[in-house]
Formats: sequence, structure tokens, C-alpha cells
Amino acid sequence: MTPFGSPGRPELLPSPEVLWQHAATLAAWSTESPLPVHNYRVDGTGLRSDDVGNGWWALTWVEGGRAVLHGIDNDYSETVGRPRPVDLLAGGPHWLPWEWLTAEIEGDEGIGFVYWWADGAWGRAPYPAEVRDDGVAAMVPADDAEVRAVLDALRADGADPDEVRRRGTEEARAAAARSVGRPELPAGRGEPAGRRVPCWLPEQHAAVLAVAMRASGEAERAPAAESGALGRLVTWMRANHPWGDGSCTLSAAFVDGADPENRYRADGFLDEQGRRLGEELCALLGGPPADGRGRGRGRGRVRTVAVRPGADHRRRGDRRPRP
Repeated sequence: MTPFGSPGRPELLPSPEVLWQHAATLAAWSTESPLPVHNYRVDGTGLRSDDVGNGWWALTWVEGGRAVLHGIDNDYSETVGRPRPVDLLAGGPHWLPWEWLTAEIEGDEGIGFVYWWADGAWGRAPYPAEVRDDGVAAMVPADDAEVRAVLDALRADGADPDEVRRRGTEEARAAAARSVGRPELPAGRGEPAGRRVPCWLPEQHAAVLAVAMRASGEAERAPAAESGALGRLVTWMRANHPWGDGSCTLSAAFVDGADPENRYRADGFLDEQGRRLGEELCALLGGPPADGRGRGRGRGRVRTVAVRPGADHRRRGDRRPRP
């Protein structure tokens, strides 16, 4: 069991006052000389600790005695890169600095966890059941071990023992923490309308599309006329992916080779899990939608073909989920 549970359990995290006291002390000492621990600094939005190459965490005070803790473990934050993206702000309180946090999440650095503090308790968004680690346990210190490590290093380097003892007192640590300041962000005014969870990977786009497809109805349209191309596609589907009763369904989204998020760098079709379909099946499905809407925007309409048992089959055509 990690110090904060698996994944991070809010009730096991130290209070923001405790976290700030230890980290701000190290930030103050780091202005005097390099420290044999992680990098600490305080800027206009709060305090940040960097474990270079492994991850980082940051603590930000928010108006009203509230706080936000966020960061990432580059190796163990299982909330990152999931086929269906995790909304780290789901269920967040109205006072969160929503615009700032949204910009942080959409920025260049990945974020694996976000916790918020109010009324004496931490909270966070719910995670999928399969997430076992969000990274908070490896990144955020459970105690003042790094402060003590710095004092031990000073002793080993031959520093004056009396000065080391003085620096280690609660009074001296508190004074050092106060010296770096304590910036505070204004409280937010509620979750912005239309906020979206970023999708960075092709398979995430496909997963979101699949959810929207299942949740939306299909617009009525006339059945597609029988064609040789459709017949060849149905024959291939029956030969390769039949269900027990001989039926099968195929849903695929056209992806433009010019789309910078298309890791395959070629026109083609992805299934609902974001996997590229084989060349033979792509050829049977054809090119981009006839209306050209798929070009220049990366993803065209979804093509769905349903094959029923026996000779009866139909093509449900190109469609988009309803808005």
C-alpha cells in the first residue's frame, strides 16, 4: 500500500498547510545553494516541485483558504493516455480556478492528477475502476524527509553543527517558508459552459466517437442501392467477422493522412478502438465521403454496414452522431 492509497485516496493526503510548509522551506533554501533533493520554486501561481524526467507536482492557494494540488508521474499516472480520456475536473466545485486549470490541462505538459481542498478535506474526480495509480503517491511527499535530507547533507559537508540545528527548528523552517511569499489565485465562478476534455491520441478520438455514436440516434435515410462494391464488402465481412448467427456489423471512421494526429500518416479507416483497418478492407470501404467533408479536418463521416443472417443486408451509410 502506498502512503496515499491506490489510487490516491484524498483522505490520506497531508493538508495543504503541511505540504506548503515543507516545500516552501526547500524553495527558500534552494535560493541560497543547490539542494540534493528535487527542485522547488515559488512563482505567481504557487509552489512547484520538479523531479526532472520523472514528473512534478504543484500546490496553488485559492481565495477562501482553499487549494489545488496537481501534477503527474511520467511513469505511473495511469489516468493519462487511456483510450477514453479521464476528466480530471469532473465533479469539481464551483470555486475552482476553472479557466486556469483548463489551460494547465490543455497545455504542453501532461497532468495525471488534480485534487482540491476545501473545508478541511481533499477531493478529486472519480476514476475508472481499472486505474490503480494516478501518480500522487510517488510525486507528493508524505512527510518532511527531504527537509531532513538537506540538513543531513549540510552536516556531511562540514557545516557548523549549531547552524544546522538552528535551521532545523520549527521557527527557522517557518521563517524560511514565509520568505518566499504565498501567492493566491481568485476563486472561480463555476464550470465554464461547453468545457471539453482534451483528446490527444487517435484512439481517444475514436473512443469518444464510439460513445457519441451509441448515445445518439441515427438519422432516417433511404436504404443505399444495391451495388457490386457493397456486395463485395458484405462477402468479405461474412467470411472474416461473422457472429454466431451469421450477422456482423462494421463501423469505421475515415482518417485523413494530412491529419497531424493520424499516427499512420495515410488515408484510411479506423475502427471504434482507433485501430487502422487492413488495406483490403479499406479498399472495400472506399475513399473519403463523397461530400468531401472529411478532407482538411482529419476525420470524415462514420461508415456503418450491418449484415443480417442469410441474404438480407443493408448499408446504414455515412453518418455523424447527432450534436
